Amino acid sequence: MVITSSDCSLAPSLTSSHCSPSDHFPVFTTLSVNPSPLPPPTLHSFRRFHRIDISSFLSDLKSSRLITYPPKSLGSLLIAYNTTLSSLLDKHASVITKLTRRQFPSNPWFTPALRAFRSTVRHAENLWKRTHSAADWSCFKSVRNKYHNLILTAKKHYYCNLVSSSSHNPKRLWQTVDNLLHHKSSSPLPSSAPGVSLADSFASFFTDKISKLRLSLAGNPSTTSPHLPSPSATPHVFSTFTPASESEIHNIL
Repeated sequence: MVITSSDCSLAPSLTSSHCSPSDHFPVFTTLSVNPSPLPPPTLHSFRRFHRIDISSFLSDLKSSRLITYPPKSLGSLLIAYNTTLSSLLDKHASVITKLTRRQFPSNPWFTPALRAFRSTVRHAENLWKRTHSAADWSCFKSVRNKYHNLILTAKKHYYCNLVSSSSHNPKRLWQTVDNLLHHKSSSPLPSSAPGVSLADSFASFFTDKISKLRLSLAGNPSTTSPHLPSPSATPHVFSTFTPASESEIHNIL
């Protein structure tokens, strides 16, 4: 079965193939799935420290003026130290800049331990791609499965702690659940509206509310006066009002 909601944008097209003597046939569907947009390319700079020839690096360091003729003053020694090591680093591990679309994971459950273990998985994968041996394939498959299990465990612990930390506050708990399930409540207020028309809409709402309440009370003969006992004198009628000034509204706010 292929089940979608009525407002789904997948637009499934279904076909079946009568290729079996049984009364069960395979069902094929094509879904209109829009791929996620790729991240914009960014410049990524790095150094290949693992390719440094340690013996050659130490040889150049020993023959440098920092070792053979070190400056006497502290300021000159600090400048010579920074200049010498920077030049040696540029010689043996120069900066490489590439344009890449790679996105680094920013998930809160992605811990430094997972990041370190991911490097182990990539190293095992590269080793298997070079050798294509059964032993390297078995090693790569083992560390890959362990990496996936570690990801599931990290997600489970993170989300369990997130929910349990909000268990004492129901409002925060439901907000957390909505965030985890990607539920977004629609706002009843307009996203953008002129200030005058929005104020008129609020005023009309409360005016109509009072009018509807009066009509409902007048149409109900069993409705009694809220004043028990009835007032001895007729209350004053408020027929005129003085508009509030900006300073009064500012003080109230």
